[in-house]
Amino acid sequence: MTGLPNPDRSRVVLVGSSRFAQLADLPAVSANVAALRDKFTSEDVWGLATDHCTIVTDPREPRLVSQAVKRAAQQATDTLIFYYAGHGLIDPGTGELYLALYDSHAQEVYDSAVPYQWIRRPFETSRAARRIVILDCCYSGRVLGAMSEGLGLAEIDGTYLLAAAAENALALAPPGELYTAFTGELVSLLHQGVPGASESLTLNEIYEGMRSSLRAAERPEPQCRDRNSLGTVPFMPNPAYQPRTDAALDSPESAMRRFVADMSHELRTPLTALTAVTEVLEEETGRLDPMIGPAVRLVITETRRLNDLVETLMELTRFDAGTARLVTEAVDVTEQVAACLDAREWAAAVTLDAPHPLRVRLDPRRLDVILANLIGNALQHGGSPVTVGVLPRPTEFLIEVRDSGSGIPKEALPYIFDRFFKADSRRPRSEGSGLGLSIAQENAHLMGGAVQAANQAESGAIFTLRLPHRA
Repeated sequence: MTGLPNPDRSRVVLVGSSRFAQLADLPAVSANVAALRDKFTSEDVWGLATDHCTIVTDPREPRLVSQAVKRAAQQATDTLIFYYAGHGLIDPGTGELYLALYDSHAQEVYDSAVPYQWIRRPFETSRAARRIVILDCCYSGRVLGAMSEGLGLAEIDGTYLLAAAAENALALAPPGELYTAFTGELVSLLHQGVPGASESLTLNEIYEGMRSSLRAAERPEPQCRDRNSLGTVPFMPNPAYQPRTDAALDSPESAMRRFVADMSHELRTPLTALTAVTEVLEEETGRLDPMIGPAVRLVITETRRLNDLVETLMELTRFDAGTARLVTEAVDVTEQVAACLDAREWAAAVTLDAPHPLRVRLDPRRLDVILANLIGNALQHGGSPVTVGVLPRPTEFLIEVRDSGSGIPKEALPYIFDRFFKADSRRPRSEGSGLGLSIAQENAHLMGGAVQAANQAESGAIFTLRLPHRA
């Protein structure tokens, strides 16, 4: 599997449940299915023949869905896709995911909805080289959770699962919007592509683009699970592709960035299972043998640290791919700094010098990331006291973070914002990843600003964040 899917040997099943007798209607689902049909049959994506794209709209019986999936699974030899949008329901007795139909009832799912296992079984026996399930419904991440127990689709070679929400989370159909939140981002990405990416998009690149946009908009974060690296092979042409002729394309830095992007995405799959196990262990720590208690706490701590590192690497890949987005709103900078200190219990250790409110328009989540890295760096590697000052200017504002430590070595100053750089090479590996200041700088650039580092005349370092009034 190295080339794009062959439309003649591929099949797509699009199921949309928008009307319900006992559940809330989801009118956006109809638009979801129509838009995806148009995309897959478009020459710009696949040029799939219309009779190779089966549409099942508001089915009344579970059998209508299973028959469509079985037929497509038997016919596909290249790529097989199943998409469902509607309500996701959980069987109260077994905890299994069901896909709701018109007459489905939340407390009686077993005979009125489609069990996910009915989708999984035809996929197991299909000859398709690539098998993809896309679920836009509540609790859809539940099918990913089952994989850690060896029960899910990801145990089948050549499969990829893309879910709209975590296993215990709700999906979103924003009132007044044409599409649901998840499918709206998918349609947008299929139409616009990913700037800075290669000529063909992979499923992983599509997922990361959607995840970045949805997370920035504070909407439910999608989930994915890959098997045998299906997510790294070409899936569709990239509408945003711009040929590059510069020498940097094959530079060591470019190769390293591609490696970091691929590595961090591959790490997410085993980390999902590890995190689920550590959450169970944490709940049981009070009942475990005291002899193994320290080991369990170490596993929990290190798994969280690894999760943070992978998330940081994923954020860097979004900056590199040009998919990082801003979600701006009017905020008071002084309030944002105070909230950052309170959330991390730093207020007692940091002096805030911001005598007046300052209203600006920026992305508050990204400002918090910058502040957390700069202030955390001052507290950990500088010296007390640490002072944070907010300084207004006519068209911009400054936030200065000062510490009273020994300062930054002169030879390290030019490299302080480089990725993985640590001013003190003797620091243990566990003391940070060397990415915090790089992340702060990338977020500042995204909002039209920058971070500068210098040593104060008397003692200590000073980091200055400069941002415009309107990001």
